Amino acid sequence: MFSAFCLTAPNSGSGKTTLSIGLMRLLAKKNAVQAFKCGPDYIDTSYHNTASFRTSYNLDTWLMGEEEVQAVFQDKTKNCDIAIIEGVMGLFDGKFQKKAETKRKIPSIPGSTAHIAQILSLPLIMVIDCKGMAQSISAVVRGFYEQSKEYGLNLAGIIANNVGSEKHYAMLKESLETWNLPPLLGYLPKNSTASFKERQLGLSHIFRTNPNLEKNIDELAAILSEHIDIEKLLSVTQYAPPSFDIPARPIKTSLKISKAPKIGIAYDEAFCFYYPQNIEALKRMGYACSFFSPLKDKKLPNVEALYFGGGFPEIYAEKLSKNTQLRTEIKNFAEDYGDIFAECGGYMYLCSSLKIKSDTKSKTKKETVPAQKVTEQAKTKQYPLCNVFQATATMGNKLRSLGYREGIFLEKPFFWQNGQKTFHGHEFHWSDIELHAKYDPFLEVNQKPFGIRYKNVFASYMHFYFAHLLT
Repeated sequence: MFSAFCLTAPNSGSGKTTLSIGLMRLLAKKNAVQAFKCGPDYIDTSYHNTASFRTSYNLDTWLMGEEEVQAVFQDKTKNCDIAIIEGVMGLFDGKFQKKAETKRKIPSIPGSTAHIAQILSLPLIMVIDCKGMAQSISAVVRGFYEQSKEYGLNLAGIIANNVGSEKHYAMLKESLETWNLPPLLGYLPKNSTASFKERQLGLSHIFRTNPNLEKNIDELAAILSEHIDIEKLLSVTQYAPPSFDIPARPIKTSLKISKAPKIGIAYDEAFCFYYPQNIEALKRMGYACSFFSPLKDKKLPNVEALYFGGGFPEIYAEKLSKNTQLRTEIKNFAEDYGDIFAECGGYMYLCSSLKIKSDTKSKTKKETVPAQKVTEQAKTKQYPLCNVFQATATMGNKLRSLGYREGIFLEKPFFWQNGQKTFHGHEFHWSDIELHAKYDPFLEVNQKPFGIRYKNVFASYMHFYFAHLLT
């Protein structure tokens, strides 16, 4: 018996990630569990990897396209017993489309959990935060149940979060039964002992978690085993995979050499935002991938190209800056026309320096001044970095840009082998970069230049999914 389901919710913050992690660990103890994450998320997948003991993969219909989502899901679920797909935001939240942009009466919503469930025919399990709620759960579920049917979706069951007591749970369950709605499969008690630290991007990346992570995940799994009817969950989510009509897309590479070129991929606590499909695609193209750490390694590996993903260079700025030997090697590699591709945090690392402002707050003790009055003094530290670009990256204290992006290539990076000129990408950053020299852009977004190119170095704030564009 094969089960697969998409764990969704009415909105962000309902407990999808916590439930996903706990269920993955609980079920992975006796089954092969394949994890997925809807949307362009790097953080949650890092937890999935640990909880499920397998690599988690992103699914995003807007970023990847429907066929690619189907191809990835079909390929990665070949040898597993259970597939758990963690949704993104609320069930129907995705890239906004005006009604006039589609001919469908009820349009699909690209990038949404609903769209993923549609094209994969996945049953839905909805997590609802029931703090301060009892009989009203039926009104919430009824709305999502009816709208799900309009989209051809199967809302198969409900899991309640933040349940205060067995009496509270009984009230929730009775309300759903009264209205003949999908069953309540269990709950996560209020004030559960397992906790996960949060920061700007939600959960901290797996590299930065506390040493008790494994213990916390096991505790969470134990709690769920007591409060969720796992047999019923697997029963209502039995899954017969549809036959996807996916055309074969063999890699057509222009790498006509006898020995595979090597690409060095920066991977450590500072640079950890990569779609695993992208790494796999580079290997299929013929690249031999060699991983190195800008934090720890003093020398570059013997490679013909470099790839710097996003991550947290601002957190490790001092340590990155102190590694002068590697910074010099990267600078020389660029000046010698080595191929380099950098996304977001990698773009920051290639700048001349990184500025970070730290706010120190001190409260006055004078009784004549209100206790709420706070004096702020901003201290700025500047860390020298690779100096490939004459530019200064400045870390801000608020989000600078977030969202899907689409545009065209003015010039293509070294590995972009196909003839397609358009691209879909995702942007998310808290920093700004000030250029101190003129550089040509290599992208155009909304008819405006985007990203910069220097010799054979391509860098921007864009995160690309390029696994399906290398044909």
